[in-house]
Amino acid sequence: MEAILNTQFQELEDIIGEILKVKKSGQNSDTLRTAAALKFVALKHANREVKQKIKSGRDNLHLEKCKVDISRLQLQNLLYEVSHLKKDIVRCEKFQSGDSKFVLLSDTEYFTKLPGLEDSKVKPESEHYKHLQRLECELRLRKDLDKQKSSLKNSKKELQQENLKQHNRYVSFVPALRTLKSATKPLHDALQLSLDVEWKLSAVVKYLPKPLYILFINLQCLQRVSDEPSFNVEVVGYESEAQMQELTNLKQNPKARRDYSERDIELSGKPEENPLNKELSPHPLHIRITLGSAGSIQLVLIIRYFEQIKCATAWPQLSISNNTNHQGDTNFVQHLLRHLFPNDLGNEIPIPGIQYDNKDLTPEECIQYLESKDFGKAYCWLQSICSIPTVNSSMLYKHELNLNKSMRETIARITRRWNSWLNLSQQIRGLTNKDIDLYALKENVYPAALSCSLVQWTAITLEEFLAQNSDVLKISPDDKGITYNSYRAVIVRGSAKMECFIRIPSNYPLEMPLWILSVHWNGRRTSQNNAAIKMMEYWTNSLQPQQLEENYCILYAQLFRTIYSFDIFLETEGSMQATIEYTKEKPYISAFAKRCRLRPYKYIKKGSVHAFKQ
Repeated sequence: MEAILNTQFQELEDIIGEILKVKKSGQNSDTLRTAAALKFVALKHANREVKQKIKSGRDNLHLEKCKVDISRLQLQNLLYEVSHLKKDIVRCEKFQSGDSKFVLLSDTEYFTKLPGLEDSKVKPESEHYKHLQRLECELRLRKDLDKQKSSLKNSKKELQQENLKQHNRYVSFVPALRTLKSATKPLHDALQLSLDVEWKLSAVVKYLPKPLYILFINLQCLQRVSDEPSFNVEVVGYESEAQMQELTNLKQNPKARRDYSERDIELSGKPEENPLNKELSPHPLHIRITLGSAGSIQLVLIIRYFEQIKCATAWPQLSISNNTNHQGDTNFVQHLLRHLFPNDLGNEIPIPGIQYDNKDLTPEECIQYLESKDFGKAYCWLQSICSIPTVNSSMLYKHELNLNKSMRETIARITRRWNSWLNLSQQIRGLTNKDIDLYALKENVYPAALSCSLVQWTAITLEEFLAQNSDVLKISPDDKGITYNSYRAVIVRGSAKMECFIRIPSNYPLEMPLWILSVHWNGRRTSQNNAAIKMMEYWTNSLQPQQLEENYCILYAQLFRTIYSFDIFLETEGSMQATIEYTKEKPYISAFAKRCRLRPYKYIKKGSVHAFKQ
């Protein structure tokens, strides 16, 4: 079309140029004008065709633009869907099922609960299918437990109703018993019965809280049936304070078990300044248990009960009658009750649901407050003898029902530990003052004289003890909940000196004292650089109570064994020196044995033959 237009324009331009020449020559130009007019008709026709093509091009362009817009919109929609799919993928990757926190049954327990599945021919196709089966089993078991819980609740309600009926029945006997007591008083006087004294005692005891009342009655029965009771129990506190406490409880809880006038209740209200003191205030009455004979050191146990947290605590104290210096004896008194039973250190409140009943107080705050006020610790064995249900750190529920057996065992354990502690403290005082005679001791299995002598026994810090290098420290048991007292003993013979570092655990006699030896003679010799010293340490630390007589003194026995072992070491080692300083005095067969050159530390006695051997 462009070429046609250019040709027509060129022809029109030529015709116009001829018309101009004809006009200048004066000739007639009508024919040329007609031809020029016809050329305009052709241009008009060509112009119409150009406009039609432009319009069709614009229409096609509009259609293409619409297609592009539609494609772009579809692209945006696809990109938006892709972003959503990526978010879903990330969400799926981060997804954690709600059953991940559940502790499912093991394979053994699973097949035990559902024995039919073990022999089933249908095997799980995948781990997911197996997990779904475990969840179904867990749901089934939890439904069964929920049914058991409902049945137990119903049984509990029935028992409470039965207890209420029995209580009302026993309360109805009180007026008749009082009438009978007053009517038989002349008979009591004639028979010289001390029922009035017993009644005065029960007047104070009846205000004890239920756990302390159970504990007091059982201890009193155990004390009366014993031929020679090793303890004494009494109730400490004033009856007026207990009545005031009950009036305060009545004001807070109108359903209290005693009846008082409204005037007494109003007078009993006293605002507490510290809310923590109000929440963790003990009952005004408490029980005091005294172990030991009068005139000597006695162990006093203060048993208190806290109604807010529903638990009892025990605080041990020493009662010293004379003015003897017992400084250092109280180091382990707070640990006497910690190791009576395994995993019962008193570092928790073993009461079920304490974290839910007292939302304002955490168990850690309760323990910290009880220790700061010297109220003692809430041991599990104490809750058991008070008939208080407990839940330990392993979430094991326990409610002791055989109180007689539990009471006897607990008192026996406390008595044994107390006697062991007294014996140990007497040994430590004797060693510190060097007021002992090693030749008169029952542990003196060797009748001849000892050449070495103890010149010093002093207390040291635990850091000084741990600074010593010895293999026995690497094999020592776990020290969780155990504290130590450390001492240093010096044994001398001639120019040789031996330092003994002793560590006494707080759970004695469950764990024996540990000795570390260091000999200063021709240099420093320890278990790290001398096999003989290492064997001497083993020989001293291997001494057990089963090898001694009754009422043994473990420190004296260990000291005696260490001294004669040091004598044998010097005598056997001195024989190899250029200048013989120590001659043979102990009867041993051979100074060395085997390739490791064992020393004759072991003492044997056969008939009239006394000798040392390896």
